[in-house]
Amino acid sequence: MESEEEPHPVFTVDPEEWMQYVYKEVIATLEDGTQHRGWVYTIDPVTQNIILVEFPNADHPCMEFLMGHAVKGLIVTNDNTELHKSQLDQLFIPTEMVRLSPEEVRQRQKKLLLWLKKNRLPVELTSDECISISDALFIEAPYGVDNCRSTNEIILGRIQGLIKNMPEDVDGW
Repeated sequence: MESEEEPHPVFTVDPEEWMQYVYKEVIATLEDGTQHRGWVYTIDPVTQNIILVEFPNADHPCMEFLMGHAVKGLIVTNDNTELHKSQLDQLFIPTEMVRLSPEEVRQRQKKLLLWLKKNRLPVELTSDECISISDALFIEAPYGVDNCRSTNEIILGRIQGLIKNMPEDVDGW
């Protein structure tokens, strides 16, 4: 006996439909009748969960996570996507990265590459500007201790130790 269930919305709703709301100000009406206003940061196409952000003051944005099953409708109240786009895009960027200029990030990358080469490690730069050590470890911008990714804990620990002990003047070392 087969049940006639509706397919999950991920199979019936085009993600482009959800993308039309990103960076826009909306009023979301929930099943219980409450309304939430904010700028759409993202919508998960699988769960249809929505992250709304409000900017009561410049330093402290407020976020609301709306569960997709509870959202009854969305109404766009401001479709100027450029108004808060840069603020929304910087919400989850590490503060260290926000403070650095592109030139400073490039200098850190060169310095770390030189330091790792001086320690005779097989280092190369990937197409997405990550530093790769034998495809076993990757270091992403801004090239600090916390920007290392590896599945091998031993390699990860040793490279992080090298980065922590990197002198200010790598050239003179």
